[in-house]
Amino acid sequence: MIELELLGVHPDGQQLSLNDVDGNRYLLPITDSLRAALRKDTPVAKAPDEAPRPMSPREIQAHIRAGMSVAEVSELSSLPASQVAIFAHPIFAEREYTASRARNFRQSADVGSMTIEELVVSRLVPRGVIASNINWDATRTSGGPWMLIARYTVANSDYEASWIINTRSQTVEATNDEATWLTETQIPTPSSPWRPLNTPTVDEEHERPIITALDAQPASAGTPSIDDMLASLDSQRGKSRRMPGIDFFDGAHPADSDVENVTDATVVELPSRATREDKQTQDRTPSTAPTADSADENTLPLGKNAVEKKAKRSAKRRNRPAMPSWDEIVFGAPKD
Repeated sequence: MIELELLGVHPDGQQLSLNDVDGNRYLLPITDSLRAALRKDTPVAKAPDEAPRPMSPREIQAHIRAGMSVAEVSELSSLPASQVAIFAHPIFAEREYTASRARNFRQSADVGSMTIEELVVSRLVPRGVIASNINWDATRTSGGPWMLIARYTVANSDYEASWIINTRSQTVEATNDEATWLTETQIPTPSSPWRPLNTPTVDEEHERPIITALDAQPASAGTPSIDDMLASLDSQRGKSRRMPGIDFFDGAHPADSDVENVTDATVVELPSRATREDKQTQDRTPSTAPTADSADENTLPLGKNAVEKKAKRSAKRRNRPAMPSWDEIVFGAPKD
């Protein structure tokens, strides 16, 4: 087969000029069949795929916080697992801390109520689940709340319970049926010997109401009837009675029921104002010697030494200068 090379269109426009390896030229007429063959669409070469954009450390940690493993993030980002593990380590610690804190929340504010973990274990132990085989985890999607997750296996079937964590009120809210059954329904009487430490035991015999025992006792013959008690209360209405065992002391004003013990009030005569002033004046002015009028049969006479000391004190008081007046202090004392 001779291989030809296209040189171009012949000057007449109706033929194509071709050339072989030896330099011989050939002319190919342009026909309709040639035009139809040239109009067929040729497959366009596909552009090479764009290189994957490297994932930032923030995006790697966001995927780890959402619950992905290091292997999953490594496959998604086309990064080696060792490089992804560097950014994933603090996020795993954050998830473990959040899950441990939420497991200790209490569904009830009552004293001695069980924690979330104790409630879950109390439900799963009767189903044959060992407490140490429950896998606790906490995840959080971008912009969403933290989720508490418990994974366990019952009869070769895997189950997962999830709750929304409310860190402000320190409570959780169930988001699926498994979580609702574990923490938001009444706990029946456990058939297994396992029991949480904080669950108080109830003694049914001691918890029975005492009223039932009292009502069961037959009324004795000496017990008064209700009608007799009401009649007795009506007869004693309006009368005051002393409480048993309390001593009452007679006061200045006896009770209304003790009219016979009432006594007349005693009027005490007080000295007049003039008499009190005279007495005060006499007390301020001591006498130098006792007089016969002032002596009384109930008073004792003063000795000689006492009279002399009293006279000396009176002389000192008389020799004491008088207090100057306000005008003398302001304008000065007048000169003699």
